[in-house]
Amino acid sequence: MLSEKGVREAVRRHLEEGGENWTEGHSGSANVTWIPLLEGEIVRSIETREEKKHFHAGPKNLSEHPVYTSLAHHAIAPPRDPAVASTLTLVRKGSVQQRSCDCGNGLWACPRCSGRGDLDCAVTTSCTDCHGIDACLRCEGTGHRGKTVPDVPEHCGREEDNRVVCRKCGAMDAACAVCRGRGHVTCPICTGTGTRTCPNCGGPGTTPHTRCNGTGTTVTWVEGVIQREPTVEKLNWPTTGLPFLARQHARERSNWRKANLVGDSPVPDDIDPDHRRLLQIRLAPKDNEVARRATFRYLLLARVVIPHHRHRVYYVLPGPDSPQVLILPSLRRTWQIATVAIGVLAVLALVSRLVS
Repeated sequence: MLSEKGVREAVRRHLEEGGENWTEGHSGSANVTWIPLLEGEIVRSIETREEKKHFHAGPKNLSEHPVYTSLAHHAIAPPRDPAVASTLTLVRKGSVQQRSCDCGNGLWACPRCSGRGDLDCAVTTSCTDCHGIDACLRCEGTGHRGKTVPDVPEHCGREEDNRVVCRKCGAMDAACAVCRGRGHVTCPICTGTGTRTCPNCGGPGTTPHTRCNGTGTTVTWVEGVIQREPTVEKLNWPTTGLPFLARQHARERSNWRKANLVGDSPVPDDIDPDHRRLLQIRLAPKDNEVARRATFRYLLLARVVIPHHRHRVYYVLPGPDSPQVLILPSLRRTWQIATVAIGVLAVLALVSRLVS
């Protein structure tokens, strides 16, 4: 733990090691301000409980799930690690009901064929080649030669169309080679019988009952789910008032004190009073909280300002073996440096424009 005397001594030693003189006047006029730091997190396990009604098609073994009577009052052990999520599934006592399905044996009449096993089918279908449009160039599939082709002999100029004798009107080289003038062909599915096997049931006229999935049995029960999810609250005090370089130096090189509070463990006595009050507020139990762990580290550093060195600020931090000193420019000097840098950039920009 740093003391004011130790802080002044650390600054003196640091200056002398750098070749600067330290006088009693420096020591007496040095202004020491204490800055407490605390970093860490609070991890809570938040629990939710809910009940759901479930339905299962077919038999189901629920013996592996614990049984409960009242979900709200069902006691389970707190989690060992509040940062680990968990889900517990239970079954309410007396809620499991296994019943025989109304279908009896798991089958029901096929809804597509109404239990027949087959479907009506057209004996013939439209010709796949001429589609019944130009089945015959002379009778158009009617059997009556009402059409003539001027200047084209009946037995000439038809071979390239692959036309054959029409079975309807007898015209030579006039009919479609597939349907031979009829405009339709025998149905390839039913082969002209007028019925085809139902594609849904495959012929028996029955399909597995959807409600019981073909098992003839259904199971219903009430399920209770206890779920625990971690929430993390970060601690980083103070949030402002300390330069980034000083905070980073403290994180990397300082000798922090560490604390790990589980449940209602007390806050360490050597923590800064303001941070202690903040911690006590943050550590208050939340709604549905079943476990809590606070892990953090803390230290006290000193900010030293010496009037004779008005452009410097000294930060003294507790090191592993001895206090460490970090020197940073004062706010006024920082603004001066920034102003000079901006001025240099402006001159460079002006010169660049003049040259171009």
